[in-house]
Amino acid sequence: MHDRPLSASEEPPAPGTWRRVARLFMPHRLAICFVVLLVAAYSALNAAVPLLTQLVFDRALFGAGGPDLPLLALIAGLAAATACAVGVVDLGQTWVSARVAQRVVHALRVELFGRLQRMPLAFFAATRGGEIQSRLANDTAQIEHAVKDTLPSTLSGVIGFVVAAGAMVMLSPLLAGAALILTPIVVWVASRSGRALKNLSEVSQRSRAELSSIVAERLCLGGVILARVHGRGAEEATRFGAESERLARLGVRSGLVAQGVLSAGHVFFVLTPYLVFVAAGLTDGITPGTLVAFTVLQARLYQPLWQLLHVSTEFRSAQGAFERVFDYLDLKPEPESEPGPRPGPAPGPGALTVRGATFRYAGAGRQDRPALSGVSLAIPAGSTTLVVGPSGSGKTTLGHLLAGLHAPTEGSVRIDGAEVGQPSPGRVCIATQEPFLFQGSVADNLRYAASDASLDDLVRACRITRIHERITALPDGYDSLVGERGALLSGGERQRVALARALLADASVLVLDEATSALDPLTELEVVEAILAERAGRTTVMITHRFGVFESFDTVVALDGGRVAEHGARLDLLGDRHGWYARMVRAQTGAA
Repeated sequence: MHDRPLSASEEPPAPGTWRRVARLFMPHRLAICFVVLLVAAYSALNAAVPLLTQLVFDRALFGAGGPDLPLLALIAGLAAATACAVGVVDLGQTWVSARVAQRVVHALRVELFGRLQRMPLAFFAATRGGEIQSRLANDTAQIEHAVKDTLPSTLSGVIGFVVAAGAMVMLSPLLAGAALILTPIVVWVASRSGRALKNLSEVSQRSRAELSSIVAERLCLGGVILARVHGRGAEEATRFGAESERLARLGVRSGLVAQGVLSAGHVFFVLTPYLVFVAAGLTDGITPGTLVAFTVLQARLYQPLWQLLHVSTEFRSAQGAFERVFDYLDLKPEPESEPGPRPGPAPGPGALTVRGATFRYAGAGRQDRPALSGVSLAIPAGSTTLVVGPSGSGKTTLGHLLAGLHAPTEGSVRIDGAEVGQPSPGRVCIATQEPFLFQGSVADNLRYAASDASLDDLVRACRITRIHERITALPDGYDSLVGERGALLSGGERQRVALARALLADASVLVLDEATSALDPLTELEVVEAILAERAGRTTVMITHRFGVFESFDTVVALDGGRVAEHGARLDLLGDRHGWYARMVRAQTGAA
């Protein structure tokens, strides 16, 4: 399994992971500064409570004149006010930091989705769908968990530790040294364990991506049918179970490493009070109030240190997810998806010109022979053109070039004089052999091409493609659900819905790439003739293997081996009895 698609070129090396994470927070620096102020106030108020405790012991209860009840009441009031202030400040910093964290994760998720949308088709052909979904869903979910929970914890941990340590030093530098002497050891253990957690996180995320890929491929309708037909259900279940078991073992190892850090912290928390007591016993001038205040401050010290240890394990685990997301963000769209010259805003007549177009698919093993080589064509506006040829001759590739889905490796493709380097909605529309229908209603899928289309518009397009009667026979008519990828419709029905959707796009140029292959010959002829009649005066290009009975096309282009073998008027090519097109028509129709 490849983590990185081989087809995408990359930008220069990106900055370090944590520097890039820090950059994500830069647009929110004012809010973060406010959070820092709130956390500092929270930590200062928390540190004030032990100092009030010292006053209670040394002055209010055990002062020179005995118990001082008014002073004790005043201190109690201050403690209550401090506790209320702590609650309000903590609530405020939680709200602000949660908003910042969610906005950061939202921006990262949207940027990743946008980058993936702009990747060339070759990227999606070479990358497993489950891998893409895992990075967009699983990796960003882990990042979201880490960021939203650890941002406030990191700030409060650092500031709380510094404030508590400062208060301890103010009370007794000697006791503070005893309390902090083991801290470097704990930090060292956390650092060493953090590297192991990062590596385990990367492997775990890859395993999750593999599980997502297995689910996406094996539990779709086609995958389930294939497994049942060939009796491979048990084998697929075993494969999924093995990968799930691997992920479970990685989870156990990650848990042990993380717990090792927390266990080291636990040892520190247990030993430190006794070190402080020993130091207090060996030091003169330590009052009971000072020792009690110091003991309370130790708890204030342990809490932020415990938070920091927990945060370190969370961030190390999330580092692998950050790197996998940044890995995709570093992918650079290939030239075929770079913005190129666009036609004007108003659709033109639809004249197509192909000049010396050569196209090679990227990827290992696909560079031996170009899919198209030196193809030159002139397709007049408003004409109807039939593209034929044997399998692998480059017909679909030519259709993709005409639709702007690929940019030619060499040469050019132009529509009305403007070069085509990307899809041009309103100018060119393509209907493919394998139509894609979203989970939703028939009407939703039809309106994907024309969001403002009325029901009458939908009905008219569906009547042309001979699917209206079938739709009205469904329980909810045009509001009936089509199922996952249109699974509740037959192959021919899906193609006719997709053809109706293409008609609703009302493009100057319509490319039909085997778009009627699932129809019976009589229905196919009827649908194609109806489409051509509807689009009279506009350019239509049809790619098909079954062309013997089509007589309504102006010109025929025959491809062979990625080159134009024949190109001319249909009747002229039929007159050449030894030509490729004439021989194939005789073979398909049985004509003499």
